[in-house]
Amino acid sequence: MQKSFAICNPAQNEQPVAWLFYETETKQFHITIDPAADTAKLPLSLKMHTEMGRKELDADFAMAWVRARMCPPTRQNISSILAFLDLPEYDEFAILMKTAGKSLMDDLYLDGIVSVI
Repeated sequence: MQKSFAICNPAQNEQPVAWLFYETETKQFHITIDPAADTAKLPLSLKMHTEMGRKELDADFAMAWVRARMCPPTRQNISSILAFLDLPEYDEFAILMKTAGKSLMDDLYLDGIVSVI
């Protein structure tokens, strides 16, 4: 089953700038940058791809993007962080859902499940 989420940017009137897709069986992510997104207002992590003409970002990049939005599993006191999030174990997707994908790196956030395929 695939779940998809809008990646929204407050600088673009809360409109999606990209889409995050998650395949529940393989636990893989991928990202599609919205062709209508204002490249000048994209964070550097996505902007560099649009400037090279790439809108489809593979599983490796998408997982790195997801992991950059959360603390690593090796972080000191990770068990306290997981307890705060009410999670029994470290799971990128579960953490992403609890935090709406918010990060200190940019203003992007995930806007709910858009569709389940």
